[in-house]
Amino acid sequence: MQHKNGATQNVLDPLVEEAEHEDQKLNCKFENVEAIFDHLGGTGRYNLLVLVIMVYVNLFPGMITLSANFTAADVPFNCSKFGFENSSLSSTCAPSTSIDDNLQCRVTLNCTESAGLNGQLDNSMSSVLKTFECQSFQFSTTGALQETAVSRFGLVCQRAWMSNLATTFFFIGFLFGCSLYGALADRFGRLRMMLIALCNMSVGAIAASQAPFLWLYWCFQLLIGIGIGGFMSCTFSFALENTDPAHRSISGFNLHNGWTVGIFLGTFIAYFERRYSRLLLYKGLCAAAALPPLLILSESPRWLVSARRFKQADSVLHRIARINRRSLGGDAFSSEAISRRFEKRVVKTSVLDLLRRPGMRRVTFIAWAMFFNVSMAYYGISLGIGDLGGSIFVNQLLAAAVEIPARLLGMLASYRIGRRVSTMVSFGLAGICLTATAFLFGDSRYTGARIATAMTGKFWITLAFDLAWLYSAEVFPTVVRSLGVGTGSTFARVGAMVSTLVPGLGFVWRPLPFLILAAGPLLVVLLAVAAPETKGRRLPDSMEDGERLAQAGGCCGRRQEDSGRGDIEL
Repeated sequence: MQHKNGATQNVLDPLVEEAEHEDQKLNCKFENVEAIFDHLGGTGRYNLLVLVIMVYVNLFPGMITLSANFTAADVPFNCSKFGFENSSLSSTCAPSTSIDDNLQCRVTLNCTESAGLNGQLDNSMSSVLKTFECQSFQFSTTGALQETAVSRFGLVCQRAWMSNLATTFFFIGFLFGCSLYGALADRFGRLRMMLIALCNMSVGAIAASQAPFLWLYWCFQLLIGIGIGGFMSCTFSFALENTDPAHRSISGFNLHNGWTVGIFLGTFIAYFERRYSRLLLYKGLCAAAALPPLLILSESPRWLVSARRFKQADSVLHRIARINRRSLGGDAFSSEAISRRFEKRVVKTSVLDLLRRPGMRRVTFIAWAMFFNVSMAYYGISLGIGDLGGSIFVNQLLAAAVEIPARLLGMLASYRIGRRVSTMVSFGLAGICLTATAFLFGDSRYTGARIATAMTGKFWITLAFDLAWLYSAEVFPTVVRSLGVGTGSTFARVGAMVSTLVPGLGFVWRPLPFLILAAGPLLVVLLAVAAPETKGRRLPDSMEDGERLAQAGGCCGRRQEDSGRGDIEL
């Protein structure tokens, strides 16, 4: 109400003050988006439902990813045709002691002068010796694996270098899938892209099982990698966006346990189905079982707010409140209030922002080195268990069994003794175990010791992998945190691709592959000396905060106490 002279005004005029009253009421109750999730509860029924479903659906990427240990395994074979089976040669040539180590790939014959081979002999050999390359092969069907891609496409002898290319294409797809689906999820939503990536993964596995040509098989492996990379990227974001800051590290650690259980299930399926085509078919069909639980979830409310879909965010948050038996209040929380209170200005960042300042540049290079080397070691061990000796099925189960206790120890160590020390210890012990494994090759008497040291190395490298995610999420400032972790993840995928090429170096020197896998973690130990400690420190928000944190602690900076939150906040 206003006086005629206009000198005074009724401060309770609803047309003027109603929106301001609502905003003030909201300001008192929810200062920011994190406050809403604190109110809703990070361990409420809906939050736990999301975590359980995300753990469950991550069974299927774990089940499919390490299938390469069975689908690309070597199968015993013999040469069925050397190319000299004709009357003139067979009557005048007889097998001789071969000058080649691999009798399955070539044969050397002792021929007489009248064999009619003049002008066709290798000049470096005696005039009575002729070497023939094997032209076709006969693969055993009575071994541990009855059929693999190696036996299906004849990837032995001169084509043996192609045997690991399917896995390389898979990880190339994994790399592009993380980036592609990550961008699409930011544009169209986490849940929608998760469903599409799941179909991508399932269809790719089914199609690869029926591929009649090697090049087509590689294309479908690339497709599988794109689907799995995108699926895991979306599930990780979705899980962390549906809990409060105090419980995000717990969600991040436990989410990967679904991957581990998937390795167990995939190994059991492989034990009963030893043909690679049917194995991929069954796993592709099993992946469809992830669809029903995803359909009962709602889109990430954080993404809805960032996408300015405020009414949908309002509806989803009220649904979460009802399931968690909390109340947001119709007046204190509305889509209009979200629009006014939680709309944020988008700040554009680039990789150059990580490299402009000396402190940030140092921690960025350390984070990238951690991701690259830990991923190369993890997948190098996981995909190389067939070379350790013993049963490939037992080795796979042992490799999976050590992951869950490793994560439990990682959660405890990171909060009790700090991130930096835990990182140095885990990387260092992993490097030592892998070095010991390398020098245990060459004698069957050491098979048990070789497997034991490799599995111990897998334990420490799994712990180091999860610490790399946790540490990088804490060391980068808020304005570039997604960028820093995202680029680190890219280096991890490159490390995974490189790991598929390392086993081939065993032909040069048998211990060389595991020595290369060990060198990376040991290098990280030296680099981590210069890394700051993040335990108990307030998470950096601005680039200035990040630079101060980078200069604090370590051997290259001053020690600086910083009070504040100790929980991880992504």
